[in-house]
Amino acid sequence: MIISVGSVKGGVGKTNTAIHIAAYFQLQPTLLVDSDRIRASLLWSKRGQLMFDVVDEIQQAKAMRAKRYEHIVFDTEGSITDTGLRELSTGSDLLVIPAIPEASATDGLIYTLQQLDGTKAKYKILLNRVKHNRVKEATELRAALNEMEVPVFQTEIPDLAAFDKASAQGVAVYDVQDPRASRAWQSFLDLGKEIEADA
Repeated sequence: MIISVGSVKGGVGKTNTAIHIAAYFQLQPTLLVDSDRIRASLLWSKRGQLMFDVVDEIQQAKAMRAKRYEHIVFDTEGSITDTGLRELSTGSDLLVIPAIPEASATDGLIYTLQQLDGTKAKYKILLNRVKHNRVKEATELRAALNEMEVPVFQTEIPDLAAFDKASAQGVAVYDVQDPRASRAWQSFLDLGKEIEADA
């Protein structure tokens, strides 16, 4: 399966999402391709140890010749171009679009959806970094997207410090010593099951 994580809007938690989707699928050979300029996924992997392969797009061909992967996850360029987004979405089995339920981020989400209009892309919105004290905004965004008949994952990813610790240590969140790490990982287990069900 080819899964891309992307949005025209930057700062939506794209890398964290890509890392943990790859972690979900890691029981089968999984490759994460980091296409972002700052190489956030690659840097994450170099700080510690992940149980799946992480390369940049330059190393991608070599990695794919060396090993057969069942799953490839793309952490896409931040603020990807409109053309790039359309090409990526139509070349993937699924485009996951992280969206933070805040007014300042919603405009970027709407623009992203406009760029996909008319394509045959299979995509789904992931409500990401949902704050425990701002659940109403997530509920309102979900309702608005449902009214627009935009596909949205049932799973929401909470805004937890455990994810920041995972990035700093270069591991997946289930390897972090944090009282909320299990809740953080459970959200991606739930997301992974939804992705498999949609496949």
